[in-house]
Amino acid sequence: MIATKYPPAPHHDFHLQTLVSRTALTRWCAVALALAIALALAPRCLAAALPLSGTITDALGRPLAGVNVELRNENGRTVSHGVTEHAGHFKMGPANPGIYSLDAGKPGFKSAIKIVQLPRNSAEPISIALDAETALSLPISATMIHAPNGVSITGANKYTMTAQDISNLPKGENATMADVLTQMPGVALDQNQQIHIRNTEGPQFQYEINGVMVPFDINTNPPFVSMINPMFIKSISLLDGILPSRYSYATGGVLNIETKDGCEAPGGSVSMYGGQRDTLQPSFQYGGCDGKFSYYLSGLYNRSNSAFSSATPAPDAIHNHTDQEQGFGYFAYDLNPTTRLSLVTSVSASDNQLPNQPGLPVEFKLTGAPYIPSSDINSYLDFRDYLGMLSLNGSPTPNLTYQLAYSAHYISQDFQPDNVGELLYQGVASTAFHSDLDNTLEGDLTYKWRNHTLGAGFYLGEYGVEADDNSLVFKIDSNGDQIPPFTPVRVINNVNKINLLSGIYVQDTWQITEKLRANAGVRWDRLSGFTYNNQASPTINLVYQPWLDTTLHGGFARYFQVPSFQGISPGAPQAFAGTTGLAGSGTVTPETEDDYEWDVGVVHQVMKHMTISEDAFYEYNKHYLDTGQFGDVPIFAPFNYKHGYIWGTETAVSYNTGNLSMHASTTIGRNLQKGVATGQFNFDPDELGYINRHYIVLDHQPLYGASGGITYNWKPYVFSISTIYSSGLRGDFADLESLPNVIQIDLSGQRTFEVPHIGEVIDRITLLNVADRTNLIRPAEGIGIFQSAYGPRLTVYDALTVPLPALNP
Repeated sequence: MIATKYPPAPHHDFHLQTLVSRTALTRWCAVALALAIALALAPRCLAAALPLSGTITDALGRPLAGVNVELRNENGRTVSHGVTEHAGHFKMGPANPGIYSLDAGKPGFKSAIKIVQLPRNSAEPISIALDAETALSLPISATMIHAPNGVSITGANKYTMTAQDISNLPKGENATMADVLTQMPGVALDQNQQIHIRNTEGPQFQYEINGVMVPFDINTNPPFVSMINPMFIKSISLLDGILPSRYSYATGGVLNIETKDGCEAPGGSVSMYGGQRDTLQPSFQYGGCDGKFSYYLSGLYNRSNSAFSSATPAPDAIHNHTDQEQGFGYFAYDLNPTTRLSLVTSVSASDNQLPNQPGLPVEFKLTGAPYIPSSDINSYLDFRDYLGMLSLNGSPTPNLTYQLAYSAHYISQDFQPDNVGELLYQGVASTAFHSDLDNTLEGDLTYKWRNHTLGAGFYLGEYGVEADDNSLVFKIDSNGDQIPPFTPVRVINNVNKINLLSGIYVQDTWQITEKLRANAGVRWDRLSGFTYNNQASPTINLVYQPWLDTTLHGGFARYFQVPSFQGISPGAPQAFAGTTGLAGSGTVTPETEDDYEWDVGVVHQVMKHMTISEDAFYEYNKHYLDTGQFGDVPIFAPFNYKHGYIWGTETAVSYNTGNLSMHASTTIGRNLQKGVATGQFNFDPDELGYINRHYIVLDHQPLYGASGGITYNWKPYVFSISTIYSSGLRGDFADLESLPNVIQIDLSGQRTFEVPHIGEVIDRITLLNVADRTNLIRPAEGIGIFQSAYGPRLTVYDALTVPLPALNP
C-alpha cells in the first residue's frame, strides 16, 4: 500500500548529504540575491521620495498591459518609469516634489501626456486613456476590469476575478479558494474542497503569487487547510490551454495571484464570521504605506465541525472538528525608482478530526480489546505549512525587465490513529508523518526589441522529503487470514530523499502585424530523486484579432509534469509483506508525465458590458499522473496510467454594469486512460486487469459542469446568488458507475450601516445550499477512495465587518 502505511518518526533530521546539498543551494541563493541587489542599488536613488501610481485604459475603459509610462521633469529628463501590468496598473518609483509630465505610450495607440504635481492634492490614482491609432489596431487583447474571460498576451486562456468579484460571492472574503475557483470555466469540485482544472488531477496546477511560482508541492496539501485564502487577493487569474515556456511541472493550469498592497488601499478591517456547524471565524486585514515601504497583513482563526467532507448525508458530520490558523504578510521596499524588493510570508496550521461512518462491521480480532463502535473512532490528521518568498524586480531601461526570487517552503501531514479502533476495523494502525522542506530559486529576464518581446529564465528546486511510518499490523497466512494470537506487531518504514528540479527556457512574443501575434518557446527540464527523467518541451501559440472586439487564438505545447513527492514510499510493499498491510507487486516509484496539447478558442466582446468566450482542447498523454488513498492512512499516493487522452470544451459569459454583475460558464469534457504503469499493488487484481484492457473514465471531473452567479447592488443593500452544477463524478469498480447530479445554490444579503466615528459597518447573512439538497460527491468504493464524501447541507452564517482607519490617511 504505497500511500497508507506511513507512520511518523519522532525525529525529523536528514542525512549528511541532504544537509550539504541544502546548505550549498541556500548559500548559492543568498549570493545570487546579494549580487542582484547590489546591481539594483547602483542607480542614484531620489531623495524626498514621493511614489506615483495609476491605471492606463483604452478609449472603451479596458485596461491596457505593456504601456510604457515615463515621468519627466521640467527639463524633459526621465526621472522614473514603469510598465503597466495585466490590469492596466502602473506603479513608479519616488520623485522629488515638483511639476512633471507623465508620458504614456504603446505601439498601436496615440501617446498621451498628463501634467502632475508632486505632492498631489488628491489620493486618487491617476487615470489615463489612450486612443487607438485606427479602429482595428489593438495589438494586445485587453480584458475589461469586470469581464473575467479573456486571452493573455501569449495566447493562453485567461479568466480573472478581482477582489470585488470575490466580495460579490455569497460568502465574500470568508469564502474558501474552492468557492472562488469553482466559478471559473473548466474547474470541478471534489471531496474535501479539492479542485480539478480541465480534467487534471489536483497537484497538476501551479500557484503563482505576484509573478513568483510557489513551490509546486503546495497542492499535495489538501485544500481545506490551504495557506491561500481569498482575503489577501487583489486579483486572481486562471491561465490554461497553451501556456508559455516559462511554466512546467504542473501545467494543468496556473493560478496567478496579485496580492493587496498597503499603498493602494491603506487601512483595513476586522470581521467576525460564524454560524451553524459550530463555526466561529474572527479575522483581520490591514495595510499601510510609508514612503518607499508598503505592507499588507491578514490573519484568521477558524473553528468548526466541517474539517473534511462529511462521511454521512446527515447535516452534521460525525467527529469532524477542526481548529485552523492562517496568517499572511506582504512587504515591499522600493530600492530606487525602477527596482523593488518584496517579501511574501504565509503560515497555516490545523488540527483536524477524521470523520467517521457509523454502523461498520468489525473486520479483525484484537486480543483483550473492548468493542468500539465505528462512530467512536478517534483519529486525527494535522497539517503545518510555512512559506517565505523573497523577490527582486527591476526595469533598468524601458525595454528591459528582470525578476529574481528565492522561496523556502515547509509542509507536513501528521496522522495520529486510534490504535484500537483502526486495528479492529482496518487491521492497520499507522502513525504517519510526511514532510517536505523546499528551497527554490527562479529568474526571468525580458527584453523588448522592435516587434519582439524576448524572454529567458531558469528554475532550480530542491524538495527534501521525509516519510516516517510506524504501524501496528496483524500477521496473516497465505490466504490472507489472521494468525493467532491476535496481537499486533510493529512495522517501521521510513524514507528520506532529496528531489532536484531544474529547468531553463527561452521564448519570443512577436507582433507580426497589427492583428497577428505569435508566441513560441522551448524549455528543458530535469528531475532527479525518486524519479529520474529529462525532457525538451516546445510551445507555439497564435493570437489573431480581426476586429477590435474579437480575439482568436490557437496553439500546441508539450508539457513535462512531475509527481507529488510526499506520498511516495518505495519500501512499503516489502515492509508489509505477510501482514494485514500487505501490498502486491508493481513499480513503486511514479514516472514523470508527458503531455501533448492542442487548444483553440475565441473571445468576443458582445457589447461594452458583456463578453463571451469559447474554447476547445485535446490532450494526449503518456504516464498520466493520478493520486489516490489506497489504504488506511488518509495521505494520497501518486501512480501512473500508461496512456490516454483528455478533451473538453468551455463556454463563459460575463455581464457587468455599475449595480449588476453576472457570470456563467459551462464545461463538457472527459479524461480517459488505459493501463496502470506504476503503483499496480494499489489495485485489486481483477480491477487492474480490466484497466489494462480497457479505457476507463477517470473519476475526478463530471461529463457536464456549470457555474454562475448574480450580484445586485441596491445601496445600502447587496444581494448575491451563486450556483454550481455537476453531472456527477465516478465510482465503483474501475470507475464504471456515474454518480448522481450535484447542485448547490448559495444566497446572501448584505446591509451597510454608516456609524459615526467608525465608518461603514457591514453585516452579511449567507445561506449555504438553500435547497438543503443531499449531494454525494464520492462513494465508498472507487479507485483510491477511502470512504463516502457528501457536500454541505443547509447552513446559515453571519459576518460582521468593521473598518479600521489608515495610520497615515
